[in-house]
Amino acid sequence: MSNNKIVHFTSDEKRALLFNIKDTLEISKEEFDNSWWPLVSNVWTQFNSCKLNNGDSWKVFTCRFTKHRESSTRKENIPIKKRRTTMIRPANICHAKIKVIRMTSKKLIQIERYNNTPDHTHTLIESDRLKRSTAVRTLVMQEAIKNYPPVAIVKAVKEYANNELDLGESVKDLKRKEVVNIKYKLHGPLETHLVGNIELESDILETISYLKNQEYYCERYYISQKSTYGIVFAHPKQLKKLHQYGWLTLIDSTHKTNKHDWRLFTLYIRDSYNCWDVVHIVRTWIAKIYEKKTREIMIGAMHKRTKIGCEQFIQNAIQQCSVSAVCNFIKRNYMKNSHKWALWARQHSPLLLQVTSTNALESYHSELKRTTSFLYGLIGASYKIVALDQKKRAESENTAFNFRTKKISAYGVDDEFLEEIHKFPFPVQQMLIKEIGAVMDRLEKGKCVPGLTSLECHCLFHNRYLLPCKHIFHEHMYGNQLLTDNAWKKFQGLFEENGFEIYEQRELVIEEIPIQTDAEKKIENRRHTVNELTERVRNKYWSAEEMGASQAEIFVNKLEISLNSIINN
Repeated sequence: MSNNKIVHFTSDEKRALLFNIKDTLEISKEEFDNSWWPLVSNVWTQFNSCKLNNGDSWKVFTCRFTKHRESSTRKENIPIKKRRTTMIRPANICHAKIKVIRMTSKKLIQIERYNNTPDHTHTLIESDRLKRSTAVRTLVMQEAIKNYPPVAIVKAVKEYANNELDLGESVKDLKRKEVVNIKYKLHGPLETHLVGNIELESDILETISYLKNQEYYCERYYISQKSTYGIVFAHPKQLKKLHQYGWLTLIDSTHKTNKHDWRLFTLYIRDSYNCWDVVHIVRTWIAKIYEKKTREIMIGAMHKRTKIGCEQFIQNAIQQCSVSAVCNFIKRNYMKNSHKWALWARQHSPLLLQVTSTNALESYHSELKRTTSFLYGLIGASYKIVALDQKKRAESENTAFNFRTKKISAYGVDDEFLEEIHKFPFPVQQMLIKEIGAVMDRLEKGKCVPGLTSLECHCLFHNRYLLPCKHIFHEHMYGNQLLTDNAWKKFQGLFEENGFEIYEQRELVIEEIPIQTDAEKKIENRRHTVNELTERVRNKYWSAEEMGASQAEIFVNKLEISLNSIINN
């Protein structure tokens, strides 16, 4: 038996030395407790111990795989539905043992193989999979207390353990579920106040009291006919914005924020500074319309600006789809109600074109659910809602401050444009710079000047925001000088005294048409048909432009030949 003074070993080398003991090791007590044993605490479990009269002691540790008793078997005649899925670890896999002697007077630890027991019958990595060492668990706890998502904690622990601690092998198989369990044990005692009272009535009263202390207006309601009851609450600042800007309000609900399974319904409105105090449809299509080409045609139908164009795309999707289940799904859910989901029905209102999804509200709920739990009471959910509300109000105040004061900087944009753009609110500056950048993309694709003669464009951006678009900028740079001083002042005047609420009042007015005779109705129908055909021709032209100048030239020549034959007759 030889004695070795151990110094300057890497973490993996220390683990290997304490895994299969070849020679007796002597290590200082402080170094053993802090730097050695935490690395292999998952490998060994105490077998027996003895304390001597002189203060020294020894402990025998056996491998954690040394399971002496066989696992019990499942009872007979248990129905399949009531059987639980269980895992059984075999017994007597490994018989390795070590003896750790603590010499108190010398402040030394002596480690040796116990009674010539054999080496492990498995690898060190298999021990890590069975149980994590104290070193790894401590590292996970240090990250978990920062309240990162489990996936981020796993990534951070693996990176730090591999680069800084030389424990790459020990954390190679670290699972997200293990981190979740450690995080729950760590945060559980800290979140006792969020669990709330066991009785629902007491939980409700505590929640109302807390919300009122946070200066929220709060009321209970009960609808006897529907056996529905709940709590309504809002901050005074939020109510003021709802009253002022609630022309268009998003509403959505989320679940699993509390143990009583009460759903949280949220109202969301956009304020003057474009700050929020087609996703549902597209997500449904991804799941239901799983044929890629058909889904792309339906997305094209959603963005058509005319009813006839939208209906034509829907018919094309049905005709070109080879899967009958998908065809039936489109016919049943989207063929006769395009006014409810397609953008052609929103062309009269810039605001409705801007707000085509509930993304902002879903983002709020997503952020909230990262901090709440289905184990919380109503009081716990209220704590998290109030905290998130405070964060959103702070962001809104910051956005309001930057709205008129912040100036954008952009590389490669002419000073002529930049000077005029700086006269707009900051969110508008960002949109205009993006449109100018899109001109470069058009040039790279070989697209020619649009040929506009006025500041009117039929593209989606211009219809949404009533601002210069990439086509207008392209025309101004390489064609007609459309953006004169007066033109800039006209656009800037939109926001001179207002914010984004200007879009609430700007829409096409639909006037009631007096009763028409049959002849007048036929004239009106013919006029609409001509308008629709003109729109379809325009759409076809822009599609040709997208394919390049040569295709656009071919299309124009064919169109000219066709129209000349009609006009000349």
